[in-house]
This record gives sequence, C-alpha cells and structure tokens, in this order.
Amino acid sequence: MLIEPNEQGWSMSDQGPWQLIFNDECIIKIFEVTSGTSTQEKLFVGTKEECKNKALELNLPLAFFKTIQESAQTDIDPLNEEELS
Repeated sequence: MLIEPNEQGWSMSDQGPWQLIFNDECIIKIFEVTSGTSTQEKLFVGTKEECKNKALELNLPLAFFKTIQESAQTDIDPLNEEELS
C-alpha cells in the first residue's frame, strides 16, 4: 500500500512488516520494519513479497548502484574518499 504524504510532504508509517522507500529515479531502501519510518520520498508498505513485487514493477535501479554508475561516468571511484575531498 502506498502511503500518501501529509501536508508537509512527509510519508510516515510503522506498518509493515516490510517497507520500500523510492523516488522517481531509484529504489532507496527496502527493509523489514522495526520502528516507525518518516521520509520525504515515496513510501510503500506491505509484505516482503509485495515490496519486492513493487520494486520490480517500478523497474528502478538501487540507489547504491545508481551512485556507482554516476561515479563511473565522472571517473570518480566511489570507494576512494581522497578523490571526493
């Protein structure tokens, strides 16, 4: 179930048992709920299977891999902190 944002633009939920946080560009996080979540991104809650299916339906890259791809395009090694300073 997609959790709609409140008037201030925050989506909040302690529902689950799993949650998926995403935006228009990537999947930010998929995780088992242990406490409440607040995000200004899009929030989907459901079973593990429902969250996995929603992620597949969205067909978006994981945020971690998107960062690596962007770094590769700019010749920055995401694991080399010296290049980022």
